[in-house]
Amino acid sequence: MAPSFSSSTTSCAALDASKSVKTRREQVVLAYVLFAGLAGAVLHFVAGGEFSAIVTLSVMFQCLAMLLLFLQSLSSGSSDGISARALALEAFSLCCRLSSTTWLDGYLPVDASGDGIFQATDVCTLLLVVCLLVHVLAVQRASYQEQEDSLPILPMVLGSFVLAALLHADLNSRPLFDALWMAGLFIGVLAVIPQFWLVSKTGGRIEALTSHFIAMMAVSRLLSGIFMW
Repeated sequence: MAPSFSSSTTSCAALDASKSVKTRREQVVLAYVLFAGLAGAVLHFVAGGEFSAIVTLSVMFQCLAMLLLFLQSLSSGSSDGISARALALEAFSLCCRLSSTTWLDGYLPVDASGDGIFQATDVCTLLLVVCLLVHVLAVQRASYQEQEDSLPILPMVLGSFVLAALLHADLNSRPLFDALWMAGLFIGVLAVIPQFWLVSKTGGRIEALTSHFIAMMAVSRLLSGIFMW
């Protein structure tokens, strides 16, 4: 009877794993569909097709990237493959950006999406980042790869603030907040490096949704770069 019981257990485990994969796939598809609908609505009905809306689309892609990473954490019940240091840099970047965009107009898109949607998207992204940090560092700490996630980030933060103090623009006409916005930009560009470091330290192994996260962050940075160019 023992072999039969073992076979039954294995079959149930395989079935549960299959259901989990299917559920995760459905969640990802739903996230993409909802994002596509929201992005299209913002671009055509709110921004009126204005080129400046590309900045809002950039932060929406960033929000989608964080949502996909959060779905990975929830569906797998593990923080395996997620860099807390990368998330910390993203949180720094978002806080610096919001310190300017929540009350100053200098770095907002000039279309209607800059009247609240842009800022609300950044706030949603920051909340997702905070939730992810709580999961990685507290709820799922047992699976956090702390030894591999070892890239120092303090020099990145300090270097970004020094460069921002020297190179910031003046669209806000307030040097402090101009510098904070620029520091957020520099830190945001560097934020993905600890994630790549973690992937390299774990033998190049990467979860499917982590690859989606990296891809969406790349699209976000590309759109931002196109606008600034």
